[in-house]
Amino acid sequence: MAKVCVCYTTDTGYLFPSFVSALQARRNSSPDNADVLLAGFDLAPEAEHLFAEACRQSGILFAAHRQADIGDAPAMLGRLFLADLLPTQYDRLLYIDGDTQITGSLDPLLTTPVPAGKFYAANDPMTFFIDENDELARDLRAHLTSIGLSPADSKRYFNSGVIYAEREAWAKTGHDAWRKFSSQPAGTRFPDQDILNVVGLPNRLPLSLAWNFPIFLRNANVEDIIRPRITHFMSRPKPWEGVFAPWNQTAFTPYREAATRFPGLAPYWHRMNWRKRMRYVAQQRYKQMTETRNWSRGLRHDRILTYEALTGNDSE
Repeated sequence: MAKVCVCYTTDTGYLFPSFVSALQARRNSSPDNADVLLAGFDLAPEAEHLFAEACRQSGILFAAHRQADIGDAPAMLGRLFLADLLPTQYDRLLYIDGDTQITGSLDPLLTTPVPAGKFYAANDPMTFFIDENDELARDLRAHLTSIGLSPADSKRYFNSGVIYAEREAWAKTGHDAWRKFSSQPAGTRFPDQDILNVVGLPNRLPLSLAWNFPIFLRNANVEDIIRPRITHFMSRPKPWEGVFAPWNQTAFTPYREAATRFPGLAPYWHRMNWRKRMRYVAQQRYKQMTETRNWSRGLRHDRILTYEALTGNDSE
């Protein structure tokens, strides 16, 4: 069976958390099923040396690229070029954002075939409330209409933080997305994700939230049903910045452990100052209360479970 490549693309800002997620991916996948690769863009020589050595010691492949390698695109768009950058032996790839943690085996996903020309991605959380009649939902509907998505497509809008793709499908999607991105005016709300949806929805297959679980859904009373393997920290605060609800100490600890094991990487671990941290602690407590009220029952909760039933949720 051909190997899959589990891929991370990052600049210096997300280099340390991406490395921690890659460590977890390596720990939670069989080497017979996949390699894990961390690709850094426009890194300083010292950072390149330190992370290459830490990856070598951890069984992770490391690749250093320059912005010129991806047509001078911003580093955040590195995922669009993975089909060009990866070694030729991989016919599938699993792209994972750096603001994630891997808490269970990836092997059930990595051994799932991907139909030719297709890729898997999970619905974005916005799709579970986009039909509502409040100001946020109306604004989102107007935005998605403005980028060319129909009401039906808007309900299928996917999050681009985890993509499991057949390589040739991703080559076409990535190239089409970069061409469209290059021709768009600045200021798009969700820049690369919007473009990926516009060009990629016809070839996208729904992926269980087990493989891209928004951390705030911990407040939605669905975690025991979905059994997440990849948790995605989609907005600030991030888990490496401090101890916050709803993840608390558990999600902060892997960054401390990595910095202890590889002390040379500690300068790349960015934490919050205490003033900002206290503000976010208060904010997160408030969000936890409102999210529990809005997501743990009612239509949003039911839509999540309906979506999971559609995907088959075979994360066992």
